[in-house]
Amino acid sequence: MKFFRTIYPTLIWFCLIWILSSLPSQHIPSVYIIGFDKLEHIGIYAILGCLLGYWLIFKDWKLTTVILIYVFLLLLAGLDEYHQNFIPGRDVSLYDFMANSTGIIIGFLFYLHKYDRS
Repeated sequence: MKFFRTIYPTLIWFCLIWILSSLPSQHIPSVYIIGFDKLEHIGIYAILGCLLGYWLIFKDWKLTTVILIYVFLLLLAGLDEYHQNFIPGRDVSLYDFMANSTGIIIGFLFYLHKYDRS
């Protein structure tokens, strides 16, 4: 259980996101429901936000440090979106980045709310 108190689950999840976003579009199954891809982005990044929130609970950091960590995570989400520009059949989307950012914030706030109740 000590493993989950480390940053490793968060890093592993981000690496998985990076690998999946590196796949050419023809290898990705698509669902033709308007806005569904944004829900996927929000969900995947919400899990990342929850994992990071869980890890941060075990640290005694100031709020400014936590905010800087989340700003860094948002930059990584932007970098992930940008790198898709170099993947065949993929492109950069501001809306995807906004969905990623929303997911990170939702995941973190969800975890904080859950943690606050327990």
